[in-house]
Amino acid sequence: MLDISIVIPAYKARPFIEETVHSILNQKGVKIDLSVAIQGPDDGTRELLEKIAKKDPRLKIYTGPVGAAKENWQFISKQATGRYIKLVPQDDVLLPGILQRQFELLESNPNAVLTASLREIIDDHNQVIKKSWGLYGLNRPMPGEMVIRRVVGLGLNALGEPGGVLMKRDVFERAGGWDFSHPYVVDLETYLNVLASGEFVPDRVVGVKFRVSSGQWTAELQDVQSQHVIRMNQTMHQKYPNIVTTWVLWRGNLMAKAMQSMRFLIYKVRGMK
Repeated sequence: MLDISIVIPAYKARPFIEETVHSILNQKGVKIDLSVAIQGPDDGTRELLEKIAKKDPRLKIYTGPVGAAKENWQFISKQATGRYIKLVPQDDVLLPGILQRQFELLESNPNAVLTASLREIIDDHNQVIKKSWGLYGLNRPMPGEMVIRRVVGLGLNALGEPGGVLMKRDVFERAGGWDFSHPYVVDLETYLNVLASGEFVPDRVVGVKFRVSSGQWTAELQDVQSQHVIRMNQTMHQKYPNIVTTWVLWRGNLMAKAMQSMRFLIYKVRGMK
C-alpha cells in the first residue's frame, strides 16, 4: 500500500497548478501518488498536467464529475488508495519535508488519526501575509475529544486548511468523507468527524503555503463563513453534548462573531473590500 495519496480537485486551475503539483511530486521519503480531477471549462490545465504526467507516472489525471466542489472533492478523494490522505487546494504549495514528517508523526502515534501543520499565508502575488499561522494551543498530542472541544470553543479553524492536514484514509472514509453540511467549513467539520474516532498529533513546523485570493477577503463571504461556523458548532453540540457543552457552544459562537469583526477590520486596513 502507498504511504500517502494526495488529491487535488481542480477548477480553472491553470495559474498556480504547476507550482502546486511540483511541490508535491518533489517530496522525498514517502511513497505517494497524486490524483487531480479537472472540472469546468478548458483553461489549459489538462494539457499542462499531461506534460508533467509523461515524466512522472505518479500523477493521475481524471475528468471531474458534473456538479460543484462537493461532487469533485468526494470523487477525487475516492481515488485515494494510500494509508493516509491529504487534499491539497489547487493553488497551495507544500513545503519540502511535510509529507515524510507528517507520515512519521502518525506512524509513531498509533492512536492518532490526524495531524495538522502550521502554515504560511500568501496572496495571489506570492507576497507573505503571515509567516506562521495556526494550531492555537493544539501544540501537543491529545485526544480527539479535547481537540473538538477546543476548536468549537475558539470559534475558528485552528487546524487549518486541507493542505496542512494529513488523515488516516480508512477513518476519513468511515466518518463519511467530506462533510458539506456547512460548505464554508467543510474541511473543519470533516476533521472533527475524523477526530471523534482517535487522537491528534501536531506538526509544529510550517508545512504549507496557503494562498488567499482577493475574492476570499470580502466582508460578505466572511459573514457567511461566520454563520456556517455557528451552525457547525450547533451540530457538534448535538452530536457530542458531553464534549461540546452548552457553555462551550455559547463561547464558540461568541468567538466566531468576534473573529468575523476582527477579520473585517484587518481587510479594511489592507484596502480589501
